[in-house]
Amino acid sequence: MNVPDDEAVPPPEGLNPEFLLSIIDHLAHPIFVKDRDFRFVILNRAMEAMLGIPRAEMIGRTDYDFFPQDQADWFRAKDAEMFTLGLPVEITEEPITDKQGQQHTLSTSKVPLHGADGIITHLVGIIHDITPIKRAEETLREVTIALELRMQERTAALLDAQAELIRRERLAVIGLFAGSLAHQIRNPLGSIKNAAYLVQLASPTMDDDLRRALSIIQDEVKRANEIITDLVDYARVTPAQRRVVPVELLMEIALSGLELPGNIDIVSECPALPQVYVDPSQLQRAIQKLVRNALQAMSGGGTLTLSARAENGAVFFTVADTGKGIPEDVRSRLFEPLVSGNPGNLGLGLITARALVENQGGALALEKSDGDGTRVLLRLPIAG
Repeated sequence: MNVPDDEAVPPPEGLNPEFLLSIIDHLAHPIFVKDRDFRFVILNRAMEAMLGIPRAEMIGRTDYDFFPQDQADWFRAKDAEMFTLGLPVEITEEPITDKQGQQHTLSTSKVPLHGADGIITHLVGIIHDITPIKRAEETLREVTIALELRMQERTAALLDAQAELIRRERLAVIGLFAGSLAHQIRNPLGSIKNAAYLVQLASPTMDDDLRRALSIIQDEVKRANEIITDLVDYARVTPAQRRVVPVELLMEIALSGLELPGNIDIVSECPALPQVYVDPSQLQRAIQKLVRNALQAMSGGGTLTLSARAENGAVFFTVADTGKGIPEDVRSRLFEPLVSGNPGNLGLGLITARALVENQGGALALEKSDGDGTRVLLRLPIAG
């Protein structure tokens, strides 16, 4: 019989407990009923499926027969609260462990069931298994944290890039100034050097004071020319003219043309190694700048070690000294212009050497020595 939509459908006659149990059993949410002794008397199919425990095992038994002590204590306290106050108890979040040991997170409502005399006879529990929601929240939280970390990393990278850009712009300005200044100073230095040479020729019987004065002039002119060379090299690094070069040749050109003090011992360690693909002229300038730095650091004498090894598809060339080393407060800024570990040094040799090495497709890094002194490591590309 069809019933009009605007007319109420009367409840079925002869409603019995089995009919109600059938309705409860088909509800999607877990439902249970306990008596005043906290024993389970009714559990629906959803409750059985969530816990993985047959209903027949749970009927007539309590939480302490199935759940860990701390969980059973919590359930009992909330049940007692409902029976004592006679009011519904809402639990927004509580854990429960199923038969397989898996933990669920529940949102539970516990409501009183009254008898005909108005006395509370049973407790009805209605459960919402919010485990998927909590897992989604945890996943979202992890994703949010990961995104925040990524944003922090990207922000730090952008700040580093900005600082590097500012540094490069500053270096470019210094380089332009240095190149212009170097050319203007080199000419008068040449005149001073020539004048000193003429004085020396004109006075073959000069006294010791004049001889020392001329020696000082020549040494200072040489030192000034070295500084100018650093300025010019720093201001202009031309494209590399790369070719295949034996590593042994690098050892030779590293020391060629340099005046080595008598109190410096030279150690050369070069086993048979693959050839490298570099511009020998630029690499000579780079290595000699490192060697000059090392010699300046060992003004009182020491050992200069040049070594090479092949590793991970590259040749690693090391320039090491036994000098006083580099102070920690200077080490972190050593690749900035006008910063040097040697007093009186302009601080351009190391950064120019790095630029020349990078121009070959290589890299230059400062290493901490095992003892005193300084070690500079060059990574050079092997000839393919």
